[in-house]
Amino acid sequence: MKRILSLAAVTIVICLIATASFGQAENLKLRFHVPFPFTAENATFEAGDYEVTEPGHLVLELRNVATQAAAFEHARPAGSEPKANGRVRLIFHRYGGTYFLAGVSDGSLASTYDLRPSKEEQALASPKAQSKIVNVMADGSVQTNNTGPK
Repeated sequence: MKRILSLAAVTIVICLIATASFGQAENLKLRFHVPFPFTAENATFEAGDYEVTEPGHLVLELRNVATQAAAFEHARPAGSEPKANGRVRLIFHRYGGTYFLAGVSDGSLASTYDLRPSKEEQALASPKAQSKIVNVMADGSVQTNNTGPK
């Protein structure tokens, strides 16, 4: 009986150590200048310089460099390889003049994430809505693509 309890205790300790090590292994750290205000999940951010880090598994922290205002956003791995095309970028959906952070990529598939749409974005995204995908690149350039009606 003592042997079984000891084995169970060792197994639990190994699982806890492995989980803690996995959470600390994240090393995503990106910096961008976003020239427009935007929403990520249900938090609103002003235009400015931002740092994106991954303090935990599938949790991203967006921090305004000037004000140090920060928010944590839930992320999910990007579902397709074309999203990880080797370019470091933030991906926004734009409806009219309103921007929503939709993804973050360091260029690799392992560190390309999609963010959950906010309630406001879900309300704007209708089958007839004309959305644009706006990429803010690490070098500060902005690229826009039409996606057409969804």
